[in-house]
Amino acid sequence: MGENTTSNEPPTDGELRALRAKAGELAEQLRVLTGERPSIIWTPGGAVRVSVRVRGVHNCALVTAVLGVLSRADRFGHRKTQGWEYLWLEVGGAPAADEDWQ
Repeated sequence: MGENTTSNEPPTDGELRALRAKAGELAEQLRVLTGERPSIIWTPGGAVRVSVRVRGVHNCALVTAVLGVLSRADRFGHRKTQGWEYLWLEVGGAPAADEDWQ
């Protein structure tokens, strides 16, 4: 995908559509693997963030498949809130600041 190399230029409509499409594909793959419906949002930094709740993923093949999906994103990770654990990924844009997760 052709990303803008000049940081002060906003992404084109085509680039935005491509980011959203890629995030949608990754979200669907995570939905199938985890059985949970992911959330998809735009971050203040212009990235598309996908977040999905996970519960007790202990099957090695499943973990490997989920990691394969996450590796296709620009950034990914894990976060834990009171009572829940989430996997997240971001496509495009700038990395989210910690306060964006609050």
